[in-house]
Amino acid sequence: MTVEHSAGDTLPDAERAELEQVLETLVAINSVNPWIAANGPGEAEVAAFIGGWLRRLPRVEVIVDEVLPGRPNVLARVSGTGSGPHLCLNVHTDTVDCAGWRDRAFTPRRDGDNLIGLGVADNKAQCAALMMLVKRLANDPAPGPVTAIFAIDEEGPSQGTRHLVKNFAADACITLEPFGLGRACVQHQGFGSLDLVVRAAAAHGVQDDAPDAGVQLASLIAGLAQIDRETLAANPHPVTGKAFFHTSFIRGGTDWGTYPAELTLGFEFGTSPGETLQDRINEINRMIDEVREREHPGLQAEVIIRLENEPFTAEGHEELLSAYSAATAEVIGTPAETFGLNSWADSAITQSAGIPTILCGATGGDAHAIDEWANLPSVAQLVLILHRTAHGYGGS
Repeated sequence: MTVEHSAGDTLPDAERAELEQVLETLVAINSVNPWIAANGPGEAEVAAFIGGWLRRLPRVEVIVDEVLPGRPNVLARVSGTGSGPHLCLNVHTDTVDCAGWRDRAFTPRRDGDNLIGLGVADNKAQCAALMMLVKRLANDPAPGPVTAIFAIDEEGPSQGTRHLVKNFAADACITLEPFGLGRACVQHQGFGSLDLVVRAAAAHGVQDDAPDAGVQLASLIAGLAQIDRETLAANPHPVTGKAFFHTSFIRGGTDWGTYPAELTLGFEFGTSPGETLQDRINEINRMIDEVREREHPGLQAEVIIRLENEPFTAEGHEELLSAYSAATAEVIGTPAETFGLNSWADSAITQSAGIPTILCGATGGDAHAIDEWANLPSVAQLVLILHRTAHGYGGS
């Protein structure tokens, strides 16, 4: 793979070498989220490494806050030189699973300027950049305090950031995700992880007149696809685009000779800024009623919400965005452009808690896929951009 990155300033050689070593260590640590994979160990080991590394820095206060058993957030706070505003930066330390490449997922390897490994883009490149930022700020503080947040569970129900905002306040927040240098996200979609459960009486397979949950579910899947085509594709959001839809799995049934008593479809629907998940649920329930009336009079179907995450629209973020854009121009030669996403991040949580938030990060790709990669020069430049943003946001 070939990735172009913007020319401009970068870290000194020794600092860049340390950054890359830290990133390789992070990738080698398994922090698969147990909400996604039952055998995932979670974030304990990676949090221990991050916390231990940060504790060796002078003038840095480190807090390890256990959110779930064996799954702690790590916070690192660096005091400012004066009474400047409090900036926080939020990354997540968990990853998805690595089915299909488990044999090499935790062995980071170089491919030109890129590093390959599970979670290297999403989100350990940003973790490494934030660790190096804390080290820089320990020696060259910003006008106000800066708190680095290494949160658990973003790939699941985001319990790390949800726990954090209950007792945390800051003047602004940068959420870090691998969306590429020179960009700042100010809106993104929300989504719901949903189950559609179809229930019918189990019966012997030779009973041609028995209700067939599989046939009923097939009609409902066609109805979901129709919502995707006729509602979502026909009405894209002007910034974040079309709200997404995809099926995930089908579970149920017992054997070849028996009608299934219950089948469950797992699927996801996106929600655009200004919408709620209830808007999607209402559309799905109307579709179920139509299928029942048109095709399957005895249809028993239920939609169950497994996870709901709200859309994000930045508010009150203008001063932070200005500082970030100016820092970006200094480092790569062009200011940051704003954009919207059809994906989701913890930025929605901090913004909903009243902390003005923008979303940005280094360049990477194939997140949640085999041979995920991060562009190392962009990670180094991200450290510089964040350092200058911290100083510019406070006015120095």
